[in-house]
Amino acid sequence: MEERIPFSIPFEDPVLIFALVMLIILLAPILFKKLRIPGIVGLILAGTVVGPGMLGLLERDFTIELLGTVGLLYLMFMAGLSIDLNRFEKLKEKSMGFGFISFLLPQLGAVYIGLEFLDYSLLTSLLLGSIVGSHTLLAYPIVERLGITKNTGVTMSMGGTLVTDTLSLGVLAIVAGTVGDNQGAGYWVGFATSVAVFVAAALIILPRLGRWFFRNVQYENNIDFVFMVAILFTTAFFAELAGLAPIIGAFIAGLLLNRLVPDSSTLMSRIQFVGNALFIPFFLISVGMLVDIAVLGSLDVWVKALMFSILVFAGKGLATLLVTFLFKYSKEEGLVVWGLTTPQSAATLAVTLVGYELGFFDTTAVNAVVIMILITCLVGPWLVEKYGREVAKQEDDKPYNPADAPQRILVPLANPETSDALMDIAFMVRDEKSGQPLYPLTVARDGANMEANVARGEKMLSHAVIHAAAAEVPVNPVTRIDLNVAKGIARAVEEQRITNIVVGWNGAISARQKIFGSILDQLLEKVDEMVMVCKIEKPVNTFERLVVAIPPFSSLEVGFPGSIRSIKLMAEQMGVDLVVVSTLDREPYVKKGINKIKPELDVKYDSLQQWVELPAWLEKNRTEGDLFVLLSSREGTLSWRPGLDRLPRVISQRYPGMSFITVYSSEVEDEATQGMGAIRELDILTAERIKLNLQSNDVEGILAEMIGDDHEFKNIETERITRRLLENSVDYTPEVMPGVVLYESHTSKVDRQVLFIGVKREGVKIKQTANKAKVFLVLLSPKNMSVRDHLKGLNQVVKYIRPGKDVERMIKAETVQDVIKAVMAQD
Repeated sequence: MEERIPFSIPFEDPVLIFALVMLIILLAPILFKKLRIPGIVGLILAGTVVGPGMLGLLERDFTIELLGTVGLLYLMFMAGLSIDLNRFEKLKEKSMGFGFISFLLPQLGAVYIGLEFLDYSLLTSLLLGSIVGSHTLLAYPIVERLGITKNTGVTMSMGGTLVTDTLSLGVLAIVAGTVGDNQGAGYWVGFATSVAVFVAAALIILPRLGRWFFRNVQYENNIDFVFMVAILFTTAFFAELAGLAPIIGAFIAGLLLNRLVPDSSTLMSRIQFVGNALFIPFFLISVGMLVDIAVLGSLDVWVKALMFSILVFAGKGLATLLVTFLFKYSKEEGLVVWGLTTPQSAATLAVTLVGYELGFFDTTAVNAVVIMILITCLVGPWLVEKYGREVAKQEDDKPYNPADAPQRILVPLANPETSDALMDIAFMVRDEKSGQPLYPLTVARDGANMEANVARGEKMLSHAVIHAAAAEVPVNPVTRIDLNVAKGIARAVEEQRITNIVVGWNGAISARQKIFGSILDQLLEKVDEMVMVCKIEKPVNTFERLVVAIPPFSSLEVGFPGSIRSIKLMAEQMGVDLVVVSTLDREPYVKKGINKIKPELDVKYDSLQQWVELPAWLEKNRTEGDLFVLLSSREGTLSWRPGLDRLPRVISQRYPGMSFITVYSSEVEDEATQGMGAIRELDILTAERIKLNLQSNDVEGILAEMIGDDHEFKNIETERITRRLLENSVDYTPEVMPGVVLYESHTSKVDRQVLFIGVKREGVKIKQTANKAKVFLVLLSPKNMSVRDHLKGLNQVVKYIRPGKDVERMIKAETVQDVIKAVMAQD
């Protein structure tokens, strides 16, 4: 029996139909790219070619309409997920204002043209205005690919979509209410009530349901993705039940789940992959299939299509010109905004088809709208593609900031249960623009079980690589074998030129540990790079606030900009509020330092009268949705205080379920200042200003003894300088490491910075210190020296002496030269 090959036109065989569509999705962007036509537009044109209007290979039947609708809803959902809510909140007034103007100007133009030139009724003219007043984020995949979704103008345009589409569909609902039985106060009360109930239910239920799911459901494979898709279409359906267009429901669902899906997360990568590879191309092809080539010979169709297109380009162009002038956007940014807001598809099609069914539009108007959609979908993405590249280049050409240096992030892994959380934190901290991979690391202890330890580590690394691949984050796995784990990590840091280390801590407390435990404590002593010690108790996408505690003088540390950059990147990726807690006297300096660092975020500040009030502040202000970050410091740095070492243990013991990260800023000097330390030391430290065997038994006497014996101060009243030194340390402990105290002041009695060192072996108990003070440092700066230079000198002084051996060598020094050798690390 001879089998018939199913090649009838239009194609009916589902396998053949799907194969053709997939070939179009594969080949159209490639072919049209050679013609310098955006891939999005290429898919629309391909849909026109294979559709019923030209070759007739495909029928726009139920299947194509279904997949097209799915793609449209998915596109709106992705747009809602991708809006930077922190920036949107900052630009809320701009977005709402732009959206209103972007709808109003085309609407007014449509009413005028409809009444004066097209002989439309007022209601039909209003519907025409709602068609040309809306816009679809058709070019969103382009701005995403170019990496400019965080640009202010782009964010404003995306936020304005919610306003224009809501107004457009609102006009449709009002006009539709005048037809048939949809009239009277009862209908309008019912409509308003159903919309209010839908919006309130969505606002209350979706964020809570999402957080509950991610915190409590042990998801495997792709169940998190299935959850998001289920929420998308369920919300769209209930929006339709409430009298709204499903696209509004999809966009609202994306907005309300936005903070649960960080941009760099594995889940976001899955959502974008499925949308960009399948659903959205189906929608674009279905739009192209609406074009009916047979009616293009009618002059009336082209006249109306031209009028409709002019309304769109002129109305959106005037709105863009206005905001470009008011908000001082560049010409290229303005053209990108114009390109984003001209494409018509989603709300346009919805309003047109409903208007046709209600008798407001004839077939000529419908075809004119389809041609207008095609024109705007060609021009809009072309503008975004062309000028979006210029905007991206402008972003890259902005002045270099030391905090923008390339990142090389190392993630030591030891516990399979926490490895995903650590990798997720690294995803959040990583700046995509750095172009550097992550470096997951396992260290196998050398010894009898070395092979088993290596195999266990490789298994963990394999899982980390798969987890990173799902998030589209490049990785370079590293394995080390060493008797000492901390030494193995430090070796990897040096070999791979690492800048950031993200490491886990289980919160366990023992009597032997200094801060976290032997391995982490040793690591902090062996490396100078930034270390983030993480105790994560919840999925990273369920946090609502990032609370950062900044101790006094942390903003003066060399690595402060890098630490703040990582924290702000993490807040931006998570989409959470950033709250900074610091002491009241240091808050202006903290604000100034944070505001200089990108990315730009809205930061809320809270202040403490004294740093010791932090535990009480946490008790009063912490919430279940907080991720707490403590900006700590190592011994021997300017901002170190003994209490900082105890804080992680106190927090872990008092709040066992609290997620927190302890950040140790980098102590690595930038290239411009490396190698300059020894020269500066010789300038401010001389043998005459080193005093051994101090005789006084109180701080005031010791300071006077150190300063008064100097030949430059013989004829100067040292009591005044001593009193000022003590006054400057009233509000904070002068202890910079166990056994070492530092006093500083400006004075008119010196014309350059000078450093005094005093040693008293028996030590003196000082009220504000945890240990007896045995080594005394005094830094005096000229009165006219800038605060910045004075503080830079302070920061250098505390780096002269390393905790432990250097301090012991100074205390036991028999001669001044022994002290100098200890300070300058000379043997």
